[in-house]
Amino acid sequence: MSGAATGDGDGSPALGLVGRLGGLALAAPFGALARLRGTRALHPVGFCGTGFLTVNPGPPSGVVLLDEAGPHPCLLRWSRATGLREGPDVEGLAVRVQGRAAGDVLLASTGTGVVTRHLLTLRTRHVHGPLTTLLPLSTARGPLLLRLDPVTGDDLPSAYRLLVAAPGHPWHERGRLDLTWTDSDCTRRHDPVGHPPAGTWTSPLWARLRKPSYAVSEQVRADPEEPRA
Repeated sequence: MSGAATGDGDGSPALGLVGRLGGLALAAPFGALARLRGTRALHPVGFCGTGFLTVNPGPPSGVVLLDEAGPHPCLLRWSRATGLREGPDVEGLAVRVQGRAAGDVLLASTGTGVVTRHLLTLRTRHVHGPLTTLLPLSTARGPLLLRLDPVTGDDLPSAYRLLVAAPGHPWHERGRLDLTWTDSDCTRRHDPVGHPPAGTWTSPLWARLRKPSYAVSEQVRADPEEPRA
């Protein structure tokens, strides 16, 4: 199975309509904010780096990232949602896996409980904690959540533990991400909807909700300078 957005069925017409209307409703404010700031609507400023993800393979899942030990080369971008220098904010980590497991994953600061793993958590600038995919990835064996827990590092973590779980189920440690940061940002964009990791896809409902916002935001260049607003 490829990493393309294969889909797990379009679901009912009603859900399809909800997704389309919701996506259009979200697109307008995202586009306006991107134009106002002159850069990405969210996570406009960050730091980029490179890394390698090594995995302890479990039962075959069809997800290349979890079925092959690696090391899987990765490109990383850490950022805060608003991009403001001070105050509490949502921590974010964009991961572009390369090689056979290629695909994009976006993780954000959340809790780790059955419910709180789906809720965003605010953190101050130099505080780091668990990051999850917030919404599950679809796989041949069912929905799957990914989680990264910081292990080492001062300003930015230099390593994370990789954990996985099905919604409502316990987390299981499966690997480690080791990385090296640069002291600068990059203009690279990530597309977890259109380019998820090989063997996964985004459910049609979530794809319809998220895709329009990404599309309008991409109409404004990704300027790694502090936003105007």
